[in-house]
Amino acid sequence: MEERRRRKFVDIPFQRKLLIFIFVSAMIPAVIVAICLYYLIFNLLAQQMVIPEAIAYNLIPVARKVTVIIFISLPVTLLIIWIIAVEMSHKIAGPLFRLERELDRRISGEDSSYITVRKKDELKSLVEKINQLLDKIKKGR
Repeated sequence: MEERRRRKFVDIPFQRKLLIFIFVSAMIPAVIVAICLYYLIFNLLAQQMVIPEAIAYNLIPVARKVTVIIFISLPVTLLIIWIIAVEMSHKIAGPLFRLERELDRRISGEDSSYITVRKKDELKSLVEKINQLLDKIKKGR
């Protein structure tokens, strides 16, 4: 039976760095798009209007609508990105954490069996290579 990890965040430095990288990579473009959107709205309306009172009269409702849309969609989008990032980092950091723990057990002599991973884990090919190395070491004894 396949064993499942209970926690998605295994709290190893690699996963923290990966999640910070993903979050910053999502946040920077989102902020740039928001700023560009405001600039576009203000610039287009300013070019169309000649009288400053008319600009303010037409620009403020548009800016309010854009602000509401940004304040609603940005957190929702970032939350979705965060959930996907935690899931993906879990498939990398979880096996990495387990691989380190299993290698420590082999080094200390507590266990000499092969290391197993789950089917969906990303480091499966690395674990297979380590198992080949373990097999070669066993045969060399």
